[in-house]
Amino acid sequence: MAILSFSTLAVHLESPVEAIRFARERGFQGVEILCEPPWHPRNWSPSLMRDVREAAEGLVLSLHAPTGDVNLISRHPGARRFAEAELSRTLALAARIGATHVTVHLGYRASGVPGEIPFAAAREALARLRRRAEDLGISLCLENDPHLPYLYLWDLGEYLSWLEGLDLAGTLDIGHAWTAHGDAALEFLPRLSSRIAVVHVSDNGGEVDDHLPLGKGVIPLHTALLPLKGATLWVLELMAPEGMDESRELMAGMLREG
Repeated sequence: MAILSFSTLAVHLESPVEAIRFARERGFQGVEILCEPPWHPRNWSPSLMRDVREAAEGLVLSLHAPTGDVNLISRHPGARRFAEAELSRTLALAARIGATHVTVHLGYRASGVPGEIPFAAAREALARLRRRAEDLGISLCLENDPHLPYLYLWDLGEYLSWLEGLDLAGTLDIGHAWTAHGDAALEFLPRLSSRIAVVHVSDNGGEVDDHLPLGKGVIPLHTALLPLKGATLWVLELMAPEGMDESRELMAGMLREG
């Protein structure tokens, strides 16, 4: 049965320690820490790492690597090197605080200027990061994108080909999948299920990745999540704390169902 985890997105400006305490008080079994500024991997002091380890005792920790300015498909080789270095730092941070999974994104097309997107270079970087994660005892998980013009891995068929081609685990974001495919996402999910280690759970209206509480949008979550019960982590990923308790109860109920 999957572990019910809490994304710190809902309380991002609070310290990771306070976010962990918040999640524990509300009955979550794990916490996924969003490593966007001010909590990017370069900004963790040894004392913060120690305090996080202590606060999280008995909970399962995971990290969501930074995405802002972290672009593995940039056409600029220096930007790609920076992105890989930031993701490698996130893996090192995960090892230091005892996190089990690190979720990463492929990146984004930064402009409409003609030119080839360096997908081969991105695959090579992800392969190196996967090997580093394995050496550290961490699961590196590639996430699907929402359907936006500057993103690439929104198509679930293409997403599956990246997971299989690189032998990667996946983080499947239900909200992203719904903005990309709507009801048609349901036929992809059983094909993806064996690759998915982490599920990001939220609701939306079908057009925008709203990160709504469960039941406040149009996603048939019971049907969508059923094929993904074999994942290790179900992470509730809301924009704000409102609706969190009810959403956690709904997730717990889905996992208890046969």
